[in-house]
Amino acid sequence: MAATLLATSCLSEEQNLEPKNEGSQKGKIVLNLSAETNFNEQTRALNEEDYRNTFAYTVRLLQDGNVLETWTGPQSTLNKEIEIGQNNFYTVEAFYGTEYPASRNDFYVYGRSSFELKGKEQKSVNVLCYPTCGKLSVKFDESMDTYYDNYSVTYGGTQALGNNHIVWAKGDSEPWYVKLNSAGEKITYQIDLTAKEEYAHVNADGTKQATGTYTGEITLLKPNEAHKLTIKPKYMSDGVGTFTLDITIDESTNDITKNYVVPVEWL
Repeated sequence: MAATLLATSCLSEEQNLEPKNEGSQKGKIVLNLSAETNFNEQTRALNEEDYRNTFAYTVRLLQDGNVLETWTGPQSTLNKEIEIGQNNFYTVEAFYGTEYPASRNDFYVYGRSSFELKGKEQKSVNVLCYPTCGKLSVKFDESMDTYYDNYSVTYGGTQALGNNHIVWAKGDSEPWYVKLNSAGEKITYQIDLTAKEEYAHVNADGTKQATGTYTGEITLLKPNEAHKLTIKPKYMSDGVGTFTLDITIDESTNDITKNYVVPVEWL
């Protein structure tokens, strides 16, 4: 009888030593979400300040490319509890806006951060979002109307635009936001001019030619950078209607301005 009680007592103690099932472990992230746009301009069509307000952003939690959760709302600082599985590597991505090859009304801001999170761990995750586009703008000097009936700049050459082009026409004031590869891209431009009759180019045979073009390129424009062409005519009367064109390149992101004079190539 005593032996039986002793065996039962030992069995009971062994059972008590087994680990309790406390359920799956959880970790917590503190999300610090910020957005940066270097364009620094508010237009009639678009307020760039809206893209710095992270309250409007959508946030996704991913694992192995699969979306585990999606949420929106005030996300600049967020405590989020995550149930830890066998794989404890995660990615948080955040975005706002719509991505187009080129647009004057909208652009896309995106950021992501990958991290490892273990059970009962709290980790601060920083996600910086920035535009996937560059900004193009043109400033035609007021004196253009003295010499030209019409003028415009046509941009192209990016992968997203393909064979398509965008035009900054006479009278335009809203910038173009152009999708770019993350490493940046070359952008071509063509300035088309139609001179007034009294300022038309006089050919060798005495005939007049009013139309002319100048082509150039932006060697490299990266996302979240801006490029401005400032175009000013310079008319020098030599009896045969000689024109030159002042072009200013304003690299807005690093405050470097380059000025040079380019002769108009009349075709």
